[in-house]
Amino acid sequence: MKKIGMLLFGLVVVLGLAACSSGSGEESSGSGDVIELTLWNDWTEDRPENTTYKNMVEKFNEQNENIQVKIEAIPHDQYETKLRTQAAGQQLPDMFRVWPGTRLEPLVKGESVLSLNSIKDNWEGVIPEGVMKDYAIDGEQYAIPGNISETSLIFYHKDAVKEAGFEEFPTTYEDLKTLISSLNETGTTPIALGNKATWPLQSVYISTIGDRYTGSDFLPNTLNGEGTFENDQFINALSVIDEMTKMDAFNGDMNTIDEAQARSMFLSGDSAMHFAGSWAIGPILDSVESNEDIGVAPFPEFEGGEGDPAKIAGVAGGGIAVNSSLSEAEQDAAFEFLKFFYIEEMYQELVQAHIIVPADVEMSDDIPQVFQEANQLAQGGLAPVYDATLTPELTDVINNGLQSITLGEKTPEELAAEMQEELEK
Repeated sequence: MKKIGMLLFGLVVVLGLAACSSGSGEESSGSGDVIELTLWNDWTEDRPENTTYKNMVEKFNEQNENIQVKIEAIPHDQYETKLRTQAAGQQLPDMFRVWPGTRLEPLVKGESVLSLNSIKDNWEGVIPEGVMKDYAIDGEQYAIPGNISETSLIFYHKDAVKEAGFEEFPTTYEDLKTLISSLNETGTTPIALGNKATWPLQSVYISTIGDRYTGSDFLPNTLNGEGTFENDQFINALSVIDEMTKMDAFNGDMNTIDEAQARSMFLSGDSAMHFAGSWAIGPILDSVESNEDIGVAPFPEFEGGEGDPAKIAGVAGGGIAVNSSLSEAEQDAAFEFLKFFYIEEMYQELVQAHIIVPADVEMSDDIPQVFQEANQLAQGGLAPVYDATLTPELTDVINNGLQSITLGEKTPEELAAEMQEELEK
C-alpha cells in the first residue's frame, strides 16, 4: 500500500509538471495571445512590385507582436486554379490575393469573402471612389486596390507634335484628326500600331473611345440585357477605328506586327505617337535618351459623347480579400493588417518602381514627368476595360471584328450586330 501511495503521489507530481510545462509552452509560443494569419498570393517573381508587398508584410510582423502574417506564395499560372478549388471546398486561407470584376464575383456569390465596409472610410480622400468601386459589388467593398493597370495612354514625341502645329497635345478628337493629317503631310506615320494579336484595338483603343461615347454603365447594362450593342453611341465608337484607318492614322503593316514591334517603331522615331497601357511606361523610359522628350496624354474628348472625359480605361490591380469564416478576433487582426498594408509608404515604393498607384501621392523630382502625368490620369476614375468585362466569346468577336474593320471586310454596324447576336446566344 505504501508503494502504491508513493506511485500515486509521483503520478500526481508528473501530471502537475506536465500541465505546468504545457501552460508555459503555450505562453511562449503565443498561441493564446498571438493571432496567426495565412496570406496566399502570387508574389513569386522577382519584381519590384512583389518585393514591396513582401516588405510591407515583414514590417507589419515586426511592429505587431500579437498578430503575425504568414506568406504562402503560389506561382501566378497556378494561383487562381488553386483559389477556385479551395473556395469550392470551403478551405480558403485567412487572406488571399484577388482581382476585380468577373474574377472576384464567384467568390462573393459563394460567400467566401468578407465585406470591408466597416473599414472602408480608412481610405476616404486617399483612393478615389472611381477606383475603389472596382472591388465593390452590390454596395459592399471586398478589397483595396494596390496598383492600377491603365490600358489607354497616348505616348507622343513632343517635337513631332509641335512641328505639326500643336504646342499642346489635342484635347478633342477633331483636333487629333487635324494632327494626324498634318503628320501625314510631312511624311511621318502618325500612330504606331501593332494589332497582330488583335487585342490592342479593343483593349487600348475601344475601351476608352467606347466609354467616351457611351458612358461607363453601357457595358454592364448591355451584358445584363438592359441595353444593346447596336446602340448608336457604341457604333460611333467603332466608327472611330474605321475613320482613323481610312485617314491613314496607322502604319500599313499594323495587322502583321505585334505591340512590342510597334513600340520599337515609335521609339526609333518612325511614328509620332503610340497608344498603349501603363505596361509600356518602363520600356519607353528605359529606351529614350531624354524622358523630357516624351509626352503622355489621355484619349481626347468626343463631341456628343455621354461618358466622363476624365476617365481612362484601366483596372485595379490585385487586392487582398479576407475569408468570411474568420472569428471576430481574426477579422479584427486582418483589418489591422489591411490598414497597415495599404498606406502611402507602400504606394511611394511602387511609384519608385514606376508602377501606377490608385493614390495621388506626392512625388519627388527624380520621378519622370511622363510617369507622374500617367499616374495623375488614373485619379479621374477608371472606365471598364472591354476584355476584362466581356465574356471570352464576345472578346473574340470584337477583337476579330475590329481587325476586319481595318481591312475593310466589315462595317461598324455589322460588328455591333454580330456582338449582339453573340450576346443573345
